Amino acid sequence: MHHRILRVLTALLFVTGASLMAIGHATACDVPAPLKSIDPPGFYDDAAGYARAVQPMRGFIAKLNKAAEAGDWSCALDLLHGWASADALMGPISGYQGYYERSWAGTDFALVILRMPNEVKVAHADKFAMIDPWLRRIAIATRDANAINHLHNNLVYWAGLNLVAIGTVTNQPQLIDSGLIRTREGIHDIGPNGALEREVKRGDRALHYHTFALLPLVFTAELVQRRNIDLYKENDHAIARLANLVIDAVRDPASFAKITPIKQNLFPWTFQDELSWMEPYYARTRDSRLPALIASRRPFSEWRLGGNVTTAWGVSLPSSE
Repeated sequence: MHHRILRVLTALLFVTGASLMAIGHATACDVPAPLKSIDPPGFYDDAAGYARAVQPMRGFIAKLNKAAEAGDWSCALDLLHGWASADALMGPISGYQGYYERSWAGTDFALVILRMPNEVKVAHADKFAMIDPWLRRIAIATRDANAINHLHNNLVYWAGLNLVAIGTVTNQPQLIDSGLIRTREGIHDIGPNGALEREVKRGDRALHYHTFALLPLVFTAELVQRRNIDLYKENDHAIARLANLVIDAVRDPASFAKITPIKQNLFPWTFQDELSWMEPYYARTRDSRLPALIASRRPFSEWRLGGNVTTAWGVSLPSSE
């Protein structure tokens, strides 16, 4: 089953995603038709249906992230303003996967804006008068999503990043506070050995989900540094314990057997772009184990985190000579 899902996702998401990016390059500032609602079947329930349903949103995000990477802020603003004007993604969701997708999308939008020079924001205050309320609606919908809140796993931590990122962009301390509650739940879920009990229960995907859970924890910790909040210290430096667990597994996948005896089944992106957290983490800690792991994988690109994470968060690595 896992192999069939992987083949379908690879064909439909990555090949088609590359095509969408190529089209976006030819017509850089054409705003795709706003998607009123994002309501795909579950990722593991219907792989082909899922891939088709998320395609329009992923195409929009690919175009937005490409504009940000190029510093084409006029295009990025046109894209965000176009979808904000239509209240995109805020239509009804009948299943559960759409809540996750909307949360990830809102996080990406906010992280793109956080890369934007302040003078651009000031010069285009009229557009932000439409964009900011839309982002707040996305964040509030994420905050109030029972489909996420009842899980108490990595998706709650991602919701925390959504709330903190959008709260930072729109200057809404109450959203940041709601995000911190969710992020701190993740930090306090990290055990003495660095493991997350709920993610261990994912069986042969446990290692993948430990990596995936670490992403929002690190990026949230970075965003709240500007508020003089040091999440890295909390629960006796728990984020570092989780990071060490993942770093050990990247260097030697067999090391994860100390967490679970089940043979792990990774996606191709688990040890590639979902290691994007290494960029800000290395910039802060200068962990000597990381340059070799980072160098061979750059540039990191994660659609949930504004696209090219290396450009936005990376620092120079020490010379290998």
